[in-house]
Amino acid sequence: MKKKWLSTLLVLTCAASIAACSGNESGGSNGGAATNKPDNTGGEATKAADAGDNGFVNGKYSTPITLTTVWGLNENGAIFKEGETIENNILTQTIKERLGIEIKYNWVVTNTNDAYKTKLRLMLSSGEKMPDVVAYRGDLETVNMLIDSGQFMPVGDLVDQYANETYKTGLELDPAIWLPITRDGSKMALPILDYAYNGDHVMWVRQDWLENVGLQAPTTIAELETVMDAFVNGDPDKDGQKNTIGLATGFKNGFNNWMTDIGFVFGAFGTMPGQWNLNTEGKLEHGSVNPAAKEALAKLKEWMDKGYISQDAALYDETAGSELFTKGEAGIMFGPNWLPAWPFPDLKTNVPGATFKAYPVPGGNDGKIGSAGGNPPSNGYLFINKDAKHPEAVLHYYNWFFENTANPQPDSEFANGFKEGYDYALLPDGTLTADIAKYPELFPGLKDKAAPPLFYALTYEGARIPSLYADTHVKLASGAAAETPYEKQEFNTRTKENTDAMKVVVDQKDIRMKNYYMGPLTETMQSKNELLNKLLNETFSKIIYGQQPLDSFDTMVENWNKSGGEQITKEVNEWYDKAK
Repeated sequence: MKKKWLSTLLVLTCAASIAACSGNESGGSNGGAATNKPDNTGGEATKAADAGDNGFVNGKYSTPITLTTVWGLNENGAIFKEGETIENNILTQTIKERLGIEIKYNWVVTNTNDAYKTKLRLMLSSGEKMPDVVAYRGDLETVNMLIDSGQFMPVGDLVDQYANETYKTGLELDPAIWLPITRDGSKMALPILDYAYNGDHVMWVRQDWLENVGLQAPTTIAELETVMDAFVNGDPDKDGQKNTIGLATGFKNGFNNWMTDIGFVFGAFGTMPGQWNLNTEGKLEHGSVNPAAKEALAKLKEWMDKGYISQDAALYDETAGSELFTKGEAGIMFGPNWLPAWPFPDLKTNVPGATFKAYPVPGGNDGKIGSAGGNPPSNGYLFINKDAKHPEAVLHYYNWFFENTANPQPDSEFANGFKEGYDYALLPDGTLTADIAKYPELFPGLKDKAAPPLFYALTYEGARIPSLYADTHVKLASGAAAETPYEKQEFNTRTKENTDAMKVVVDQKDIRMKNYYMGPLTETMQSKNELLNKLLNETFSKIIYGQQPLDSFDTMVENWNKSGGEQITKEVNEWYDKAK
């Protein structure tokens, strides 16, 4: 999902990467009711599993088997040691040696401009036969296409029979994790677990700017305006010029995004745009048409008029918006806890001596606080071909990472990372480093970046235990000593700003405004979503820029309802009444 940050994170982390999800105005994903019972689908998955399980003894296939797949290489994250490739590297070699599973790639593309998604969708549109397993992390429309292709099997029986307890426990944390991939009671893909709260936002502030203007971090929208005014008019960078803005944002992709978000402004008035919120009557409503959104738009127009946000914000996506902060032009930015890994190192490069710190999301003047988040801890799916000879092998593969790398035991092979000289090295004093720039001799065969092998896993980062990351950083932020290998890895590879930010997230977890609709695209969504999203986004932008009066919001809501929004709301609530 356009993770440019991987290139920098390769240097900063040993055994784990950080992923982020992006908010959108799509209105929903996929659905059905979640269930912990086996699929009752005629036993297609069970038959395949029974037939393919022969030969897996003592954690390994006695006769090696092959899993076919396809892959999209992140252009910045595709770091391999000299002589290794995505098809032949330390990870694929280890999996073949330990599990007797050989990964064969039918095709590999460099994932520039969503090339992986494009190629997958072309295959689906043409009815081309899919490989044994397809990993996908991205838009829910493609997830729906994969399910609707009819090429992939229900996985409920496979999970019941082959998933280890760590994976099952993670799945049970939030039954809603299954909703996007459930059809008629059947679970159609394996969720790839992510760290809980990892996409929830904090307010990042240039600490040196705060000190330069003599203010404290804001806790309310009113205080935030005072700080932004000082950041615009008080010369916070002390260069004698009026060349700074308050808030780094970009709303080209919507108003509830994974980074450079302004959803908190809407949250301060009681709604969240671009998603389906639960109202006081227990019904789902689209947050962009709630009357509170009109108040938030009035506030954003005021900020635009006063220069608190960039005049080009509507042209910027999340990455471009973040550059306002990392280039030293803006003093505040909203985003996840892990931004000190990417993109904030660019700020250190561009503005030597710059400092930043995470603070809680500020509330409205009446005490309301709202930020998007709180969604189930998953970040992608594994689809298993119904014709795969060894469907159970995908679970054996995923289990191995949970058992070995997700939370390694002291003195285990993976206690320091996956492989010395790839994602970590040991210094003479026994401490760990992933800083190849400083210690190039400890990473032979690599040029300028470390190469964490877990990035090549079909599950993207090996395996993640949802509760582990937040629990670890809350503990470390309190000053407790790192004890387990995982805690030591996090302590040695994360910045203090990152750790402190995670504690801010957890302390403020109750403000998260969850998207309550995770069903499939409804019948009306399929034909009307594009039109309706365009209507919402264009009207929002024009109001903020003063190209339309504030009251045009009311006209927009009427048109939204008449053009399909009212029917979609009905369909969404029918799904919710059944799913809940």
